[in-house]
Amino acid sequence: MKRTFFIMMLAAVALTAFSQEESAVDSKTARKLEREQRKIQQKLQAEATARMVDSLIAQRSFIIQAEYIGNQTGQRVVVDEKINYIIVDSADIVIQYGSLGVIGGYNGLGGITTDGNITQYLVTRRGKDKDTYSLKIYAMTTTGMYDVFFTIFSDGSATATIGGNNSGNKLVYYGNVLPIQAARIFKGSVI
Repeated sequence: MKRTFFIMMLAAVALTAFSQEESAVDSKTARKLEREQRKIQQKLQAEATARMVDSLIAQRSFIIQAEYIGNQTGQRVVVDEKINYIIVDSADIVIQYGSLGVIGGYNGLGGITTDGNITQYLVTRRGKDKDTYSLKIYAMTTTGMYDVFFTIFSDGSATATIGGNNSGNKLVYYGNVLPIQAARIFKGSVI
């Protein structure tokens, strides 16, 4: 009887140990599969974003919403992307910057809003995989002529450097490129 009881206890312990070991293997396998699925999903998302960026640039219809604005020396400040943006819409351009903490300014947002026509639109692809765009846009606006140089990456991140003919100062927008319809923005008064 003792012997039967001992064999049953030994079998129960062995079965429990085996099931725990199998459970550990299953959880490792599950984590590995989960990681692989995440990698595949990230790759698909990156490809979809790259196709969207290609389409926006080809259609000449996009907005860069700035998360930061900086100057030519590299200093940057965090800004509100709803009021700091550049819109390129076919042959038209809108450039706006402002500050929520400041009342007034030329546009009512503590900054400037100007719009005008694009006189030249030049696109080149750069990088090892030709996945980075360089755009040069020359625009005639209500406040003068501007040269806007964009660098747009396949992941949707972008920079835009704005220079004018009347000063050596440059303003740099750091943000993301989006379809115009997807952007939630507020447009100030145009000069």
